[in-house]
Amino acid sequence: MSSRAPRGETLHACPVCGCAGARERFSSPDLLLSVPGAFRYVECDACRTVYQNPRVRDEDLALCYPAGYFTHASRWVPTPAPAGSVRDRLRRAIRRAADGGPDAAVSPPFRLAGAVLALHPGLRRRARFGLIDGLEPPVGRPGRCLEVGPGAGVDLFCLRALGWEAHGLELDPAGAERAQQTSGCEVRVGTLEAADGLRGPFDLVYMSHVLEHVPDPARALQRCLELLAPGGRLVLVYPNPRALTARWLGRFSCVFEPPRHLVLPATEAAVALLRTAGFVDVRAETSSRHASASFAASRYQRAGASWSWSRPHPPAAGDRLLGLAEGLLVALGAPVGEEVIVRARKR
Repeated sequence: MSSRAPRGETLHACPVCGCAGARERFSSPDLLLSVPGAFRYVECDACRTVYQNPRVRDEDLALCYPAGYFTHASRWVPTPAPAGSVRDRLRRAIRRAADGGPDAAVSPPFRLAGAVLALHPGLRRRARFGLIDGLEPPVGRPGRCLEVGPGAGVDLFCLRALGWEAHGLELDPAGAERAQQTSGCEVRVGTLEAADGLRGPFDLVYMSHVLEHVPDPARALQRCLELLAPGGRLVLVYPNPRALTARWLGRFSCVFEPPRHLVLPATEAAVALLRTAGFVDVRAETSSRHASASFAASRYQRAGASWSWSRPHPPAAGDRLLGLAEGLLVALGAPVGEEVIVRARKR
């Protein structure tokens, strides 16, 4: 790891809405990988986006991702159930009910069971190998999808297992090689603005825990729009700056992860940003699906203990209890889940 601290540049306006007013949230060292320096975060007075200011310069961003970063590690990938097994037929039945489309392998009793089980979001995710709603392939025709920032390639593997012609785009060459090995998909090296051989159109662009690492979210989203086919979908997942851990634990919350997280839009700010970019049918919600793990990770950071996303510590009973409380608040409509999920469509 380099001993040089990343250099910063001062921002004079919010990178999401352009407002010049902001209040300081905190200043913190790197609590996860010990990249040198202290990193300041502010909250926009207008749209409530939390962003790093001064922000790490583009040419120094690589210093924030040393070899210990979790996307460089091997990851577990799900193993589909044997074809024709009860678990396989239940998975098919749930997907048939949730995503539509005929499936001759699903008998009437399993169709009934699938219609009931598909009402539960957690079971829908399990039927899609852990993927959230909105990532299902088109019905009746092949679909092309692009995952931006596939990390270790697990979600890319799952997208392929669902039936997508899946492609990846990764900034880091070592990460791209790892993702390609894991997923069996083509993973190109580069950015959304500059990647050799990246060709649209795509029916889906998926960015999971990527937007917060992007210095210019508006430009990245505009490029996503260009890559989508008419009617194509965009799905974003990123940490919620108003999550319970962020409210209670401040800089120790794993939501912020200085210096790697640059911009964290509030839900309303994300919706406005996508509409400005030209997307329609924009919907945002928060999710508590990883709440217990987030509470555990944030607790370890506050205690100064060593931990890693590639080998996370199991949540304690208190973490699970807080995770359940967060899940209940999210179900009641409070925007306090650990993740923001945004879905939108190209006109």
